[in-house]
Amino acid sequence: MVAMSNRAEQESSSGEATRLKIMDAAESLIIQHGFAATSLRAIANAADVNLAATHYHFGSKQGLLAAVFHRRMRPVGIARLGALSELEAGSEPLTVDAILKAFFVPFYDAEGSELLTILPGLVARIYAEPATLTQPILEEEFSEVASRFVAALLKACPGVPEQEMRWRFHFMVGSMIQFLKFHTPIGVADRDNEFRVGLDKLVAFTVAGIEQLGAIE
Repeated sequence: MVAMSNRAEQESSSGEATRLKIMDAAESLIIQHGFAATSLRAIANAADVNLAATHYHFGSKQGLLAAVFHRRMRPVGIARLGALSELEAGSEPLTVDAILKAFFVPFYDAEGSELLTILPGLVARIYAEPATLTQPILEEEFSEVASRFVAALLKACPGVPEQEMRWRFHFMVGSMIQFLKFHTPIGVADRDNEFRVGLDKLVAFTVAGIEQLGAIE
């Protein structure tokens, strides 16, 4: 019985190691070449596994893309929701500035980490792919985060209609993606502390847009 249990644990560990190798290879190739130009066979070759393993662990190429994306984004979402929950549990009134800093909290201590060396390229590739492919992946990953943060922003800005707030949140995400890919504007030197400076500027810029009263016609 003990031998069977040990064998099952070894098989499980081996399976997880194979799964991680496939995701690592897929992530690297998709960032370099894009989803359409990256075949499952190329991923299997890069991961040094047989092609059947990719189907076994992920079901399809789209399933593999979803797994790669969720692996990088899920910790970001958890950090955001945790920061927002802590903010909402406090005694101070919610402010747009505090809510947005909770949204951007994963990036404040991320300089030099994989979050900034890998995630921007992966996100850029995801948003460059056809919506029919990526929309379900993005909906699954971001629906709860978007709903929670929009609800908090509406409490902080009761004069802004919900649909308008969703537009503003949508534009904020676009600005964030641009900033993560390109830390400085054209004509501005990229200094050592430029990322943190730019992040503060992004928050301030977004606060100003979100706090505008009423709908922007």
